[in-house]
Amino acid sequence: MIQTIFIIFVAMATLFFVLLLFSILGKPPGEEVRQRMEQYLVETEMAAEQYSSPEEDEEVKQAVDVSDDDWLKENRAGGSAAKRILANMGTIITPKGMAMRIADQLAKADIPLKANEFVAIQFLAIMLSLSFGMGVLQNVMIAVGLAAVGYVGPLIWIAIMKGQRVKAFNEQILDTLVMLANGLKAGYSFLQSLEMVSRETLPPMGKELKRVLKENSLGINLEDTLIALNQRVESEDWDLVTTVVLIQRQIGGNLAEILEKIGYTIRQRMKIKGEIQTKTAQAKISGIIVGALPLFLGMMIYVVNPEFIMKLFTFRQGEFRGWFVVIAGLIWELIGLYAIMKIVDIEV
Repeated sequence: MIQTIFIIFVAMATLFFVLLLFSILGKPPGEEVRQRMEQYLVETEMAAEQYSSPEEDEEVKQAVDVSDDDWLKENRAGGSAAKRILANMGTIITPKGMAMRIADQLAKADIPLKANEFVAIQFLAIMLSLSFGMGVLQNVMIAVGLAAVGYVGPLIWIAIMKGQRVKAFNEQILDTLVMLANGLKAGYSFLQSLEMVSRETLPPMGKELKRVLKENSLGINLEDTLIALNQRVESEDWDLVTTVVLIQRQIGGNLAEILEKIGYTIRQRMKIKGEIQTKTAQAKISGIIVGALPLFLGMMIYVVNPEFIMKLFTFRQGEFRGWFVVIAGLIWELIGLYAIMKIVDIEV
């Protein structure tokens, strides 16, 4: 068993060394395409400056807000040796379908990494964890556990960043609806109101609305850009706003009044959610305490009498091992905690 794991570890180390050589000697992925696009953009900008007046340039710049075009900016692969290594490594070990799914998750979390770079970071985390577990600690089980943490850790980081971004986006929805309604009442069109809100609000709302405007200016239908925005943020409140706007654009109506009613509905939902969180806080804390109590008691017994608690890990009788009980207890702990959290998680 140990020999097989050692062979797998040596094979992965060899692959890492080959990828390292490739990243140093090879070209960054997409470098030729990137150079052609940069040349095309420079030529286009020079032609636009030649055939347009300064007043027109200023109007276009204010309407599109090119200076804040963060979503189109791309990190150049040749600027950093570390990014070149990550990009080349990830390009080889990342399947195309997997890269598309990871890129979608990174975009939703607003993490400035490419899919191949993220996979390369995961690969390095797993390799370093295996090296530490087998080389320093010299324990196969600990090495496998650390490798699992190295794989899951970046995914948890994406989930946390995504949740924080959605929370920040939801907190800006009410102010955005008020500004859109006021802009429509002042005589602005819906696109002009979106442009005004995108300039006045902070990220992530302002950044996402700027992306909607730029996609629309590139020829994409406004309805499709709003649906794409809804898919990126994954917000229930904004899904309601998107649905109402799409229906209004099909059948007509007073959009300013509709947005005000939507804002009132969302405000009432937030109020009810706050009341529910207050009333279920005691049950959530009770579930956490009950779930953590066996672990705390186990640590206290280990401090007082280590030999007694270690029998759970050293006892054996036939095929039965003492640590089977520990694993079963942890599994039931997780099941119970999950059940408690599902009971007190009330949807509004």
